[in-house]
Amino acid sequence: IAVFEELDLDDIEHRNNELINYFQTQYPGKRDLPYIQKLKGMCREWESACLWGYFGWSDESVEHLRLGFYQGEIFTEEPTVNRDAVPVLDLVRRVRPDVVTVAFDPEASGPDTHYKVMQAVAEGLRLYAEETKRDDLKIIGYRNIWYRFHPAEANVYVPVSLNMLTLQHSSFMHTYISQKDASFPSYEHDGPFPELAQRIQVDQYDTLSTCLGRDFFYEHPSALIRATRGFVFIREMELDEFATHSRELKRRAENL
Repeated sequence: IAVFEELDLDDIEHRNNELINYFQTQYPGKRDLPYIQKLKGMCREWESACLWGYFGWSDESVEHLRLGFYQGEIFTEEPTVNRDAVPVLDLVRRVRPDVVTVAFDPEASGPDTHYKVMQAVAEGLRLYAEETKRDDLKIIGYRNIWYRFHPAEANVYVPVSLNMLTLQHSSFMHTYISQKDASFPSYEHDGPFPELAQRIQVDQYDTLSTCLGRDFFYEHPSALIRATRGFVFIREMELDEFATHSRELKRRAENL
């Protein structure tokens, strides 16, 4: 109804059959028609809202900016200030956050949307800091399946138990329905993304176990640390540090 503005049930059924035929004749990576792009985007937005629902957040607390650089191409356009950074600035003005999280992936490490969103966020936060004179924002950069922090690059190490690993897998498989079978899987794993994420987190636990010794975990006074079987590496930054890293990644991407 929202996409086609159809209210008659017969017309809706006709549109449904039209969509079924369309998807049966397409292939991954082909550019979709504008209304199909909108429909797919709405599906992804709903999936994201469902995942936040696992943690008690309603969809009123989740905003999707639909930044203009993303046009459905395999290689998307570069972000611009007015089109992509200003919507970020407007959102930050309303929310006035203390902490901002962002995928901290360099260009060509996976979907380039991660890198380009980071550039749009960096510019939006720069404009916000200039406007408000705030210098107390914390930026948390995270990486998942496409790129990883070396242990020396991260400065926050989040322990993950077997229960948490199970929740990650279950929540992904029951919310991101359209991504259960990835059209563009990682070269490391032909299967659902949470399985690769689990492997990475376990590998990172093994790395820290090698550095600290397994007795550090097995004999630790905290039950959470004793139960740890994986680690998430993240990097917490001040705004100036994040801006510097963002500019450096952009310089490398553009060979400047």
